[in-house]
Amino acid sequence: MTLMTRTLASRRLAMLAMAVAAALALPAAFAQDQTAPRASDQRDHTAPMQRTEPPVNDTSGADTRTPPPPSDAIGPAAFTELDANGDQKISRDEAAMDARLAANFAVHDLDRDGYLSLSEYQAGQNKRSGDR
Repeated sequence: MTLMTRTLASRRLAMLAMAVAAALALPAAFAQDQTAPRASDQRDHTAPMQRTEPPVNDTSGADTRTPPPPSDAIGPAAFTELDANGDQKISRDEAAMDARLAANFAVHDLDRDGYLSLSEYQAGQNKRSGDR
């Protein structure tokens, strides 16, 4: 054999050896970890899930004001009590603190801007007291 033929043969043999080594190592590369499962992975899937938000009626940290009853036993809420953000107007959300006002909000919102000004609120209160 010539020197060139021996060099090619040794290169082919080296390549074949590398291919066999890679083929033998391949299953080990894809083998999964056979350790025991962790306790945190073994959950009881029948147990109820933990709540991630407070219940609707939870008042901790929330606005603790409650709307007055719809009857006139207590009387209407003052404008300043309903104007929670102090912007000198009552929004629909703020009006929800007074059930009767919330139910008749559109009637009292004379300029149809979605808010009750002090004058609109007072006109509604005068109208309410006149209905009694």
